[in-house]
Amino acid sequence: MEKLISVREAVDIVLKETKILGTEKVKIINSLGRIIAQDIVSPFDMPPFRRSAMDGYAIKFDDLSFTKIFEIKDEIKAGEVKDIKYEKGKCVLIMTGAKVPEDFDTVVKFEDTEEIFENGKRKIRILKEIKRFGNIAERGEDFKKGDVLIKKGGVIDSGYMAIIAYCGIDEVSVYKRPKVGIMATGNEIKKIGEKLKEGEIYDCNSYSIYGLVLKYGGEPEILGIAKDDKKSLKNLIMKGFKKRKDILVLSGGVSEGKYDFVVDVFNEIGIEMKFWKVAIKPGKPTFFGKKGNCLIFGLPGYPVSAYINFENLIRPAILKMQGITTFERFKVSGILAEDIENKGDRDEFLRVILKVENNENLIIPYKEQKSGIFTSITYTNALLFLKKGEKIKKGKKVIVEIYK
Repeated sequence: MEKLISVREAVDIVLKETKILGTEKVKIINSLGRIIAQDIVSPFDMPPFRRSAMDGYAIKFDDLSFTKIFEIKDEIKAGEVKDIKYEKGKCVLIMTGAKVPEDFDTVVKFEDTEEIFENGKRKIRILKEIKRFGNIAERGEDFKKGDVLIKKGGVIDSGYMAIIAYCGIDEVSVYKRPKVGIMATGNEIKKIGEKLKEGEIYDCNSYSIYGLVLKYGGEPEILGIAKDDKKSLKNLIMKGFKKRKDILVLSGGVSEGKYDFVVDVFNEIGIEMKFWKVAIKPGKPTFFGKKGNCLIFGLPGYPVSAYINFENLIRPAILKMQGITTFERFKVSGILAEDIENKGDRDEFLRVILKVENNENLIIPYKEQKSGIFTSITYTNALLFLKKGEKIKKGKKVIVEIYK
């Protein structure tokens, strides 16, 4: 009986053999989507001073006990600092973001006042009830000096970019992106643009893998298509090694057919096999090995199998290389829309549609689950793990993993 390992065992082996890559400095303008390799600690309070949160008039709140009319004493623009002394019954015209002078503790919005003239002097009348300390952002209200604002290992998004800029940091340390070489095999596989003959198809695996590598932060390169002969395979694989890739991904030719030479070629060029064949559907004939620091994956030729086992096995490796320590996909519970059963001898990942109906998550298995039906990837958004022999009735609550 052939030796198969579970998908969980396969993931553990891949992660054990995967090393975190080094770090590099990048400008924050180029940091979107990168994995940060340092904590971002605030060098100062933010705001760094007490500032107005609105265009309006700075007053001392206690003055409202005897008057609703204030004489305009001075004005302050954003970025301007003035030493304005408080005088009873007087206010200061102030702009959003400007530093509020000492002894003034409340800002009244323009729209809550009307401007009047009395005895040749500009004044305001307050028209609404005002709260003490209203419309003032206190020093350190957002964050304080020494606060850890971003922890090492986070994905830099637009919000993180803003926080880094707020701190006056121009360059940030990030983990290097893994370089991934992508190869396809098969006499029937043709490049896009070539004319197809009877029995030939275009290479789609290279492009789905290319997109997945980009999605998870790697730097992909399509290296080409090898024919179903050892020399062609060996030349293409050696091309990947010469390019000093961190990961090589090959699709097709990893089973045990007459012209499935991939595993034999891997052995001949000294790739150390870690496993070959996983007890999962789709994607049983999947190879993982290593040569030096390069990880090598051989995925099945069927597009769905290649896609799912990339998600299960290669995605964690790409993430770990970038310093990420959590590899689980986001999980959601929902109600199963129809009966399902795994009649096979392996665990299975069903492609399902997660949708909301009547304020409830509904899980709808895709109509076709064959490994060659790529629309089962295109038109679904979640995976439902089903153990071998497992049956689940319609209406039961299940947990699915979001993968798109």
